[in-house]
Amino acid sequence: MIPSPEIENILFRPAVNLYELSAFTGHKHAFGYGGFQEIHWLNTPGPIYTTYTDNCGTGQPAAMDNVGGDGDYHEVIFKQPVTKEELIATVIAGVIDPFGAYFIDGSQHWNKDNIFEWWDKSKERVQYVINRYDDELNLPEEPHISKWDFNGEIRHYHLLGPVKPIPENYRSWLDFYQSGMKNYLEWYLCKLHAKAYMLPLLEFDWSRKEALDKILAEKIAKP
Repeated sequence: MIPSPEIENILFRPAVNLYELSAFTGHKHAFGYGGFQEIHWLNTPGPIYTTYTDNCGTGQPAAMDNVGGDGDYHEVIFKQPVTKEELIATVIAGVIDPFGAYFIDGSQHWNKDNIFEWWDKSKERVQYVINRYDDELNLPEEPHISKWDFNGEIRHYHLLGPVKPIPENYRSWLDFYQSGMKNYLEWYLCKLHAKAYMLPLLEFDWSRKEALDKILAEKIAKP
């Protein structure tokens, strides 16, 4: 799963032209520079990344095919945008993050050495995301609600994360690891270094993920 030619031209250059990006997407952006030393460990290599975003649950629903969340719903880029629609969605996710924790200078920092190192730790990330997928499948329809007593009046507040469970988001994240991530990273390595590299295969027991997929399919099929 590699970027379309227009996305490659706009996004996958050594330094992204932010004026061209805004003109292309039709949206103002909120991307910063210089956050790579604090990059969240779940981000997938590429030009866009996050550090410590807000966790109010807005970015994932805005860009379901690109933005994931950790256990506290801080947002990460699990798949770099490969179409115009995905890029627009990711731009919007960045705009609505009040912490300004979306950055766009990743291609100035990623290289062969740290991408191979990142790939070598894929099992740890995949296991983490499977656990998040499981957690999300077991949430109530209105998750993360807290009750507070204000002078005898009980008030309900949504604490964090999306207002509804989004297990589909975590399924998409894992689907990308299963088929697409390796191909994308090899393409990105070639883009960065003008030289072909081959990553080792990711050997992982996907049986738990497949069982969770069945549970999700049953939930979706229910009237």
